[in-house]
Amino acid sequence: MLREIETNVKDKVEKVRQMREIAIAKLILPFCLAGVVVLLLWFAGQEMYTKYATVFSIYSFMPIGGAVAVIPAGLGLGIPPAGLIAFILFTDANLALFLVWNFDYAKKIPGLGKMVESAEENGEKAIKKYKWAKRFGFVGLVLFVMFPLQYTGSAIGAVAGRLIGMTPLMTWLAVVAGCFLRSTLATLICLGVLSFL
Repeated sequence: MLREIETNVKDKVEKVRQMREIAIAKLILPFCLAGVVVLLLWFAGQEMYTKYATVFSIYSFMPIGGAVAVIPAGLGLGIPPAGLIAFILFTDANLALFLVWNFDYAKKIPGLGKMVESAEENGEKAIKKYKWAKRFGFVGLVLFVMFPLQYTGSAIGAVAGRLIGMTPLMTWLAVVAGCFLRSTLATLICLGVLSFL
């Protein structure tokens, strides 16, 4: 009887340890992926690194219209359309991956926690404002992320998906699909306008 209890306790302790290791891996992996991309761009040459760093800065720090303004800026810098779409998609997918995996933990990280709480507040506002996104589930979240509306984008989409009860995987897939469609359509429209002019 005593050995049985001891074995059960050891099993439970082992499961808790494994869960902690998985949680730490989920916290670190998106940063590692971003670091790998930064290193690849760095080794590709200073010119390429500077172009993609400029695109990242415009996309990340432009408060309104960053998702729309980054396409003409990137094309103007001479980045090929496929490379631009892939870079934007990676940026959004990596951010969404971090949020769907670490939503609760990220709120506790100093500095980052305030940004996550802000994304959560905007996600709640978005769910109230765009009720159709909740009603249509996966497709609704794809459309929500795809169209540059107020309170949309990959971060808000990741939070909104979790708030409406979607699994982390389905939320991430919906955000990635929406970002891919948005980036591709915006690039094609921009290329069409540039060729017309």
